[in-house]
Amino acid sequence: MIKFFRRIRQQLLTENKISKYFLYAIGEIVLVVIGILIALQINNWNETKKLHKRELALLSELNSNLEINIINLENDIIKQNKSIKSFNYILSLPHNNMPYNDSIPDYLFDIDYTPDVILVSSAFQTLKSSGLELIQSDSLRMAIVNLHEVDYVSLMQETRRLEDQLWSAVVIPLFQKHLRNENDRWIPNDYESWLKDVEFFNMVSFRASLRNSSTSYKKTAVDQTKHVIDLIEKELKKSKK
Repeated sequence: MIKFFRRIRQQLLTENKISKYFLYAIGEIVLVVIGILIALQINNWNETKKLHKRELALLSELNSNLEINIINLENDIIKQNKSIKSFNYILSLPHNNMPYNDSIPDYLFDIDYTPDVILVSSAFQTLKSSGLELIQSDSLRMAIVNLHEVDYVSLMQETRRLEDQLWSAVVIPLFQKHLRNENDRWIPNDYESWLKDVEFFNMVSFRASLRNSSTSYKKTAVDQTKHVIDLIEKELKKSKK
């Protein structure tokens, strides 16, 4: 092809057709430019297709991570609701002046449980390292970032911060003061004396309020996570059309 164009140029120069030569040369330049533009367009299209494929793969992985988070959060909520009932039962003992019974150590073991937050974020970390702009939808990108960097962070801070501070400074000393642990059951050393310790039951009341707040935060996090999952699934369905 190059030899063919060169032959035409040489023929025009030989025949002294300068004006036609210049027109031909300009036409040849235009053809080259058009070829380059087409090649760039094809390259851009291939790159866009590759990025979109990467976006869909990450969205699918994000979806899986968020579904695991919902399972973890809902399991935590079940455990925390059980512990709240135990808190209420223990708080009722001095209030109603109830006699000792063998179920009390089990309730004490339940309130000894400290909630944690286990959230999977591997796909989000990959997305951050790949570049958040990979998610083309602005609203979806903002929802994903807000969930991981605002909602989840707030949940973890509120769930553990006060519990952690209270645990070593207050809870452990008061438990050790009145209770002994036998086979994962907390048993009062002196039941009557324990019921009269206002400080202990104030601590229980405060932890009960923290547990209620933590449970509420986790319920909200479940709703927020489900909302982002809905957005992701809509985006994935859109790409299949």
